[in-house]
Amino acid sequence: MGQSCRSDNRPRLIAAGEILSNGMRLSLARSGNRFRCLRKAVHTHLQPKAAEIYQDMQREHAMDFILDMLNDPKSHQKHTHR
Repeated sequence: MGQSCRSDNRPRLIAAGEILSNGMRLSLARSGNRFRCLRKAVHTHLQPKAAEIYQDMQREHAMDFILDMLNDPKSHQKHTHR
C-alpha cells in the first residue's frame, strides 16, 4: 500500500492539524505538496549524516544540564525544560 493510499483518506483535522500546529505536523498532513515538503525537511535533518553536525551542540547542552543538576538539584524539573 503506497503512502497516498494511507494519507489520502485521512480526515482534515482543523484544530490539531491546522490551528495548533500551523499545518506543520507531518503525522497529520494529508498527501500532497505540503506532505512531501515536510517529509523532505524531516528526512534532511534526521539522517545519520546530519546527526553528526549536532553532536558538539548536544554534548555542550548535556554538560550544561549535568552541571545545573549538580549545582541546583532541587530545581531538577526546571533543568529538564530548557
